[in-house]
Amino acid sequence: MRRHLLLATALATAALTALTGCDSGGRAESAASSAATGAPAAFDPAEAVAKAGKEPYAVSVRGTGGPDDGVITARQNVNTVYTGHREIKRPDGTTLEFVTTADAEYVRGHDATGSWLKTRRSSEGSEFDFGGYAPVLLAEGPAARKGMETRDGLPVYHLAGHLDHDQLARASAATASAAKLQGTAGLDLDQWIDAQGRTRYVEERLTVNGKAVVARIAFSDFGPAETFAAPTGTVV
Repeated sequence: MRRHLLLATALATAALTALTGCDSGGRAESAASSAATGAPAAFDPAEAVAKAGKEPYAVSVRGTGGPDDGVITARQNVNTVYTGHREIKRPDGTTLEFVTTADAEYVRGHDATGSWLKTRRSSEGSEFDFGGYAPVLLAEGPAARKGMETRDGLPVYHLAGHLDHDQLARASAATASAAKLQGTAGLDLDQWIDAQGRTRYVEERLTVNGKAVVARIAFSDFGPAETFAAPTGTVV
């Protein structure tokens, strides 16, 4: 979680062919074999990441853990200027709610009035976007490829590795900057992607101020980009 936790380049056709190691007939045989054995239908993660769509879309997010051990739920747009709605529920029972539009951010729960406070948009954004991480993990080689799994009935490919500051900078400049400010030595990341190259699940493990922190994030309900309007009610 960029803000709350610390908070692919295309492959050549020849390279993809070498990675998959089979033609369409071979893939059909592999799919048939997977169906017969009950194993998830296999796909190559590098190919999926290379083919991932760049068009804007909306996605729902649920995150747990992090330094504050809270729960974050969000609906957000990705692959475009960040807009979205998110709630942060803290262990003490308080809730912070945010609505980010194209020109401002609104927050409530910051005081007892229940009023919305209009603020400037954050320069770093607040989106949960792990699209830049999969290529960095794949660059670590075979050790990062943990294989096919099925989660919530969905075939996903499991990638995992430790990312130092240089690797984090290639994945997300904002996260790398936050990691240095927190004095962390990088983070351990597990990422599960689907056949369209989209991130479905993430688990991050790192140390913040001497404390071991684990954050888990799930992405669901993918759909067309949405419009997030300013909230109604009292705005101060």
